[in-house]
Amino acid sequence: MEMDESRGSGWGAVIAIQNELSAWLRDCALPVWDAYGVDRRCGGYFEDISLLGPQRAFGASGVVRRGRVVARQIYAFDVGQRLGWTSAFANPVDHGCDYLFSRLYAGDGVFHTAADAGTHEPHASFNLYEQAFYLFALARLSAASADRVPIVEAATRCLQRLRGECGRNLGGFEESTPPSLPLKSNPHMHLLEAALEWINAVSEPMREPWIDLARELVRLSLTHFRDPSTGAIREYFDLQWRPMAGDDGRILEPGHQFEWAWLLMQWSDSPHSTAADRTVCTVAAAQLIAIGETWGVDQTRGVAINEIWDDMTTKDTGAKLWPQTERIKAWRATLDRATTDVEAAAACHKIVIAARSLAKYLRTDAPGLWHESYSADGTFPPGPCKASSFYHIVCAIDVLRKTASRRRATVLYSPNVSVPG
Repeated sequence: MEMDESRGSGWGAVIAIQNELSAWLRDCALPVWDAYGVDRRCGGYFEDISLLGPQRAFGASGVVRRGRVVARQIYAFDVGQRLGWTSAFANPVDHGCDYLFSRLYAGDGVFHTAADAGTHEPHASFNLYEQAFYLFALARLSAASADRVPIVEAATRCLQRLRGECGRNLGGFEESTPPSLPLKSNPHMHLLEAALEWINAVSEPMREPWIDLARELVRLSLTHFRDPSTGAIREYFDLQWRPMAGDDGRILEPGHQFEWAWLLMQWSDSPHSTAADRTVCTVAAAQLIAIGETWGVDQTRGVAINEIWDDMTTKDTGAKLWPQTERIKAWRATLDRATTDVEAAAACHKIVIAARSLAKYLRTDAPGLWHESYSADGTFPPGPCKASSFYHIVCAIDVLRKTASRRRATVLYSPNVSVPG
C-alpha cells in the first residue's frame, strides 16, 4: 500500500493516514476476507488466503479451526461492522458466533482449543492462549449477540474454571493441562487485553471479576515478567516465574514491549487502577517503548524486528507484520496521554513512521492481503496470508480511528494544523 510521504508528521498526517488505512480495511480487506476467508460450508474461518495459479486467484485453506482464529476473526468483522461496513453475504460475526458455540463450546465454561474443519471433531487439549482469545471475542459479542447465546454466562464460567483449575499460587495461570514448561507472558498479556475489554463491555457488579483479573495480571507483569534492571518484559519462565535457564529466558520481543506498553497505559487510565498502579504503569510503559524503539527497530528498513536478547543485542532480524501494528498502538496511547504540544508532536511523528512501516506490508498486487514478514535482505518472502494477522491490523486501525475521532470531536489542535475530514 502506497502512502504519501510528502506530508508532514503532525495531527493532520496522523488523521490522513488513519483515513487511508480505514479505507483499505473497508474497501479491500474486509470484502476479501468476507468472500474468501469465511467457510460458509463447514463453518468457522479459513486459516489463510493465497494467490493461486497464473490467474492469481484467491484461494483459502486450513483443515483445522483454531479457537484463536475464530475469536480474532469475530473481532475483526465486528470492528468492520461498527465502522459501517456491511457484508455482501450472511453476517460474518453471527457466523463466527454460531460456530464458536456449536463446535468449540462444550458447555460449563469449557472451550475446545480447536476442531477439525470437516468432521468437527474437537481438539480437547487445553491451551491458555486460546482461552484468552475466547474471552476477548466474547466481550465483543456481548454487545450484539447476548440475546442469541449465553455469552456472559459462558465467559464468567470460563474465568471461574481458569482460576479453579489452572490458577497458580504465585499468580497467573498454567500454560496447559497437565502443566508444562515454559510458562509464558504472552497468553497473560492477551488475558489482560480480554479483561480490559470486559471491563468496558459490562456494568457493575459484573465488572468485578474482570477488574480483579486485570489487577492481578498487571501486577504479575510488573513484578515477575519485567526485568527490574532494564524494564524489559521477558517471554519464558519457570514454575516460580523466574526467567527460564539458558537462551529461552533471555528472549525479548520488541512487538510485545510495545503491546505491553499499550495495555499498561490502558490500565493506568482506568478508574479502577490505584494511584500507585498509575505511577508504576506510566514509568514501565515509557521504558518498554524506549526499549522497542531503541533496540527493536531496524533503522535501515524502518521496521520493528522479531527478537532481541536481554542485553539488547539483536537475535532475529526478521520483521513479522504484527510488531508494526503494536508499535502504532503504543505510540497512539502515548499521544492520548500527551500534556504538551511538544509531546503530542513527538508521538504523532512516531505514529506516522510506524504506520508507514505497516503500509509496506500491505500488498498492492492483491489489495486486501499482506506480506507476513520482511527479511533482513529487504525482501518479502512468498507465502500465504494468515487470518490470525488480520486482528493485529484491524486493532491498530481501530485505535487510530478512536484517537482521530476524539481529536475531531474536541477540536484540540493547533490553529495552524489542518485536520482532514
